Amino acid sequence: MFKTKTNFLMVLILLVTVVTAGCGQNAAPPDSNGGQAGAQTAGSGKEEGLAKLPPLKEEEALGKPAGVDTLELTPEEAAKIKEMKPVIGYSVHFGDIASEKVIGQAIKETVESYGGKYILTDAQRNLNKQMSDVESLILQKVNGVVAIGVDTAAFGPAVKKLNDAKIPVVLGGGPPNQGDFVSLVDPDGYGGGFAAGKALVKELKAKGIESKSLATIGLRAYILTCEQRVRGFEDAVREDGYKIVARGQADTADQAQQEFENILTAHPDVVGAFGVYETPALGMEAAVRTSGRKDVFVVTHDLNDHLAKGMADGNKIVIFTSSQDLYAEGKYKALALLKAVAGGQVPKYVTVATLPTSAENVKEMYKKVFNKDWPN
Repeated sequence: MFKTKTNFLMVLILLVTVVTAGCGQNAAPPDSNGGQAGAQTAGSGKEEGLAKLPPLKEEEALGKPAGVDTLELTPEEAAKIKEMKPVIGYSVHFGDIASEKVIGQAIKETVESYGGKYILTDAQRNLNKQMSDVESLILQKVNGVVAIGVDTAAFGPAVKKLNDAKIPVVLGGGPPNQGDFVSLVDPDGYGGGFAAGKALVKELKAKGIESKSLATIGLRAYILTCEQRVRGFEDAVREDGYKIVARGQADTADQAQQEFENILTAHPDVVGAFGVYETPALGMEAAVRTSGRKDVFVVTHDLNDHLAKGMADGNKIVIFTSSQDLYAEGKYKALALLKAVAGGQVPKYVTVATLPTSAENVKEMYKKVFNKDWPN
């Protein structure tokens, strides 16, 4: 029985993938780190709502994140890199999505601006292919690797191979289950969730809505940065006296729509919610439209064309998102690696600030996030 359950969990972990920059890679299975084993809902008699989520073990291990200013090269480091002309590999998990293309472009341009060479490998959502990609980069004698794992925990053996070849690696998404890495450079999930929470509270107060009941839709898979987002949101709204009465889980818009419909039925006092990234948020929007209610608002994290166009066209349900600064993420992942290659000191954990995005500034933020003009 134990073996059967273990095999099932392993298959589940490898199959569940999420297509976003910050949440597009599995970090670890749901466990005592704080991953939610199932949907949670407060009983009708619990005025205080659900208890706070537990701390994250990875945060305890990584420590307090540093700011991106710590990754800027000194004149001496820059001169050394230009003289070395290093070859830098980028092992991407899902190379076919817009967000990862922007991150890759930023890594390429940053490396080449210092005279280095850039090599891209695309795992195409396949962990085994990504392992082979890393072996290929080692054979090409790269001087360093930036990687976002298809499964960030299970990416550990690849990190170990890079360690054995004495090739430094900078990661995104979450720490691996083995091996040493130079730095984890990720969006500020907690800060993004916190900003979304404050935006929701502001909207509810402006509308004169008295209910204090809110909900969240997190991921079914366990991903560090996404867990941080939910915690940031919950902490922000609790500061203003709001309570979390239900927590759901979803990886897709359809799943999120069903989850949120169920929550709104079970908790008709819910007036707002946080979707862990933009695709579930769009499903939550559909749930609100189906309900016919005009007093429920959704906030989220990340940006895509659909959400951006909806905001610009007057979407009155999804009112705010903390957009990932994708180009900055790629740039600072590259700088962290170049700094290490030059022999500089690099913080183990660095976060990139998110961009507060609403209907008022969505066109400006879209251009910054995707490094391209507003779509016609």
